[in-house]
Amino acid sequence: MKRIRILLLCMALCLTACTVRIPEAAVEPTAAPEEATAAPEEATAVPEEPGEAPETGAFNTEMMFSGTTFDGEPIDQTVFADYDLIIVNVWAEWCGPCVGELPEIEKIHREYPNVLILGVWVGDDLDAAKTTLADAGVTYPALAPVGGLIPLLTRSMYIPATYFFDKNGDEIGGEVIGSMEYEEWKATVDNLLG
Repeated sequence: MKRIRILLLCMALCLTACTVRIPEAAVEPTAAPEEATAAPEEATAVPEEPGEAPETGAFNTEMMFSGTTFDGEPIDQTVFADYDLIIVNVWAEWCGPCVGELPEIEKIHREYPNVLILGVWVGDDLDAAKTTLADAGVTYPALAPVGGLIPLLTRSMYIPATYFFDKNGDEIGGEVIGSMEYEEWKATVDNLLG
């Protein structure tokens, strides 16, 4: 009986996630000029007392990024400030569970105006990815990994992988590996919004 449970658990993981090979170029970005990566002094503020909240506006410099969405719009970490919760969903166009949950994530995007969803694409065919997003009716921003988003790619060898952040770029909650249904997404978002 125990073996059957283990087998079923393994099968469930296989049906909800895909393995991914991260290109070396994505995890070893070229260094940018020093002045382009320097953060404002207040962005690196550290609380003086343990348990004390950082200054308002202090942003986690490890999450800084700047890129262009698939729609051609510039995007960087400053968008975080406008939202109570940021969801970073790592996906690929060839991953069935990733594609299957896109409409569920879009429902969350439409239902929660205070939640930013970023689709970080790690696939092979950009044109197919854009078509996949259009077919799923996705309107939230999607982009290739850049800057502070790149380290997320090395944390799991499975996709979809989802990470949650507050407006300061600090990770909250735990990562989710594998796809979720709408009800699971809603419960997770409600829990993180408190």
